[in-house]
Amino acid sequence: MRRAIIALAGLLASCGQPATTTTNATETVAQTDNPPAVELDAPSVEHRALVGQWSFDRSCGLYDLVLNADGSATFFDYTVDPVVTNIGTWADAGNHRTTLTLRRAGRDGAPSGDATTYNLDVTARVTDDLSAFFGPNGATQRTINAKRCPEEDRE
Repeated sequence: MRRAIIALAGLLASCGQPATTTTNATETVAQTDNPPAVELDAPSVEHRALVGQWSFDRSCGLYDLVLNADGSATFFDYTVDPVVTNIGTWADAGNHRTTLTLRRAGRDGAPSGDATTYNLDVTARVTDDLSAFFGPNGATQRTINAKRCPEEDRE
């Protein structure tokens, strides 16, 4: 009888316990072209929360992404040498996604070439931190955890 009570107590203790699973979101994102759906408290990202100068390495020594209140955008692609400056526009696409339509800046600063659409899929409420998946539409998205940099720090 004592064994039955101990077994029953063990069974009851394990009821309602979540299954243990281990995942690595960074690895998953690196292997897929579409980031996972994100559930946030707010129904969508407020457009004005994204306005600012964002540093992907969080140093504010370099600005990777500049989103202006007028809908204009600049993305400095430091993953290539020489660095490519992309300019264009950005807009809310709903469901925590912002799209950027960018073209390379020519030597004179004017946009040139074909436009490329980049997706910014926000994964957490935007404060002075921007957690998101970012990359060209249809390509593998990379995880970013950017910092909003003060205007006066920009050179």
